[in-house]
Amino acid sequence: MAWLKKLRINLDKHTDEEIKKKVMEGSEEIDLKVRGEKKTRWVKGAIDKLDKLVEEETRKEILLGCCDVFPKTRIKPMREKYLETGNIDAVLELMHKDSSWGGLSYYEYPYRKNNTIYVTKNPYNQKKYEETEDKDEKKYYYCHCGLVKTALKNKEIKISPTFCYCGAGWYKTLWEGILEKPVKIEVLQSVIQGDDCCEFAIHLPLE
Repeated sequence: MAWLKKLRINLDKHTDEEIKKKVMEGSEEIDLKVRGEKKTRWVKGAIDKLDKLVEEETRKEILLGCCDVFPKTRIKPMREKYLETGNIDAVLELMHKDSSWGGLSYYEYPYRKNNTIYVTKNPYNQKKYEETEDKDEKKYYYCHCGLVKTALKNKEIKISPTFCYCGAGWYKTLWEGILEKPVKIEVLQSVIQGDDCCEFAIHLPLE
């Protein structure tokens, strides 16, 4: 499902018609398949309006619902391992053994501290990320999001931290698929916000 459609659906779910119209204004002129600043500037404007019109936890929920969905074929073996062992650490060990993302783990390399899983994203373009020594270029090649990564080449475009909850939703779909219980997601670091990596915390249910 296209990102704009997901955004519209989640605005319908969590806000009213007036707010949805304000946030979506101009979206009919945006082609998400076309690269460039026009798309990024529209996304920036939409999220800025959302920040002004909607309280924090609600706008996080809206963006979490706009994410790409973790593939079911990737969730299935992790769910099976969890059902077999009842052990989160056994699932993490299996994730670490994967090497299908250009030699890296598709699941990255999450680790657990008490009831929280921490995960740092792999660079999107590992080869170019490793080849360049320029810090800004590294962030550009690190970023996975074609909607806003243009902002990493234009420092005048400041993307709201709210947007990164879209990326956080990727891990929400993974861990809720494994546990079949709701989890809470927190964005700890983001290259769009000036950090060197994107890091997330997955807070597991206590029971």
